[in-house]
Amino acid sequence: MNSYPIEIAWYDQNGNIESHLINPYTVDDWIDWDYNAQQIHGISRKLCGEQGVHPKFLCHRMNQSIQPGETIYADGIPFDDWWIETLYSVGSSAGFAEFNIVHSDSLMLPLLTTIEDDSNKRRRLYEQLKLDARKKVGGRHRARIDVQYLIELFHLCSAQTAIR
Repeated sequence: MNSYPIEIAWYDQNGNIESHLINPYTVDDWIDWDYNAQQIHGISRKLCGEQGVHPKFLCHRMNQSIQPGETIYADGIPFDDWWIETLYSVGSSAGFAEFNIVHSDSLMLPLLTTIEDDSNKRRRLYEQLKLDARKKVGGRHRARIDVQYLIELFHLCSAQTAIR
């Protein structure tokens, strides 16, 4: 992978979503740009340069908000893991994040095992809940919206277990 992160968001312990664009002009090696991804995300390199923050600021901010050893859930593994590694390699004196990134399925699917034993039915239910969450959240594929989607998906999965 020869990419780098351009936007990141997370849900903090106080229930807030924090989101930042990342300025690629602050890192000498971050020169390539994927115009197809620009169309998907609606984020231009120019916008990142104008509104983005320096990776050092962002790593410091994340370290203030996310505790060492804490688990962060993402649905874009291995990309999210790669981008955090890339971000921390240039933005942190440690060179790596001290939190763990785990696929959100490992949190959501076990919730549904309490109501559905059959793995195929459970997977179909989960896929439907994913569609419902995306529909409810709406919006373009952006970091903040993706975090909102995962929160909504968690609520929908949790609600299923409360119903039965």
